[in-house]
Amino acid sequence: MNKRKALELLIAYINEYSTDTGFCFHIKFIEELNAIITSHAVGHEKEVFQILIKQFAFVKNLGIRVNEADNNEILSHMGQGSYYYSLHIQDKIVNIRLLMTFSVSGTPLFLGAFFEKAGKRVSDYSQWLPIMDERAKQIGE
Repeated sequence: MNKRKALELLIAYINEYSTDTGFCFHIKFIEELNAIITSHAVGHEKEVFQILIKQFAFVKNLGIRVNEADNNEILSHMGQGSYYYSLHIQDKIVNIRLLMTFSVSGTPLFLGAFFEKAGKRVSDYSQWLPIMDERAKQIGE
């Protein structure tokens, strides 16, 4: 799949979930996820999009309990009962983390995405906390 087609599909899925379910996506999340797909997932875009749709369904159906599905994690307490979550898009080739939270009213806010090197745990979530704080303020309620 070429980069343009991958971006078109990503935007289509994001538009669908923004419109149909009220999910909010920070522009940097979209840019980061697109960069990862077009650089680290070349030839595996179909699998990435299948897992992405599955993760969106988990968010829609489980809400703040999304950490109970598919090795997803709660990262940090934000105060006032809110948490950051790391959703996993992982197969034998890709290892992508989607970082999100929920607004006070329960709206899913997708804040960032990064590629984690397989099996290394090189990526450190703590560097993302101030970024997620800022992005949550920008698109939250």
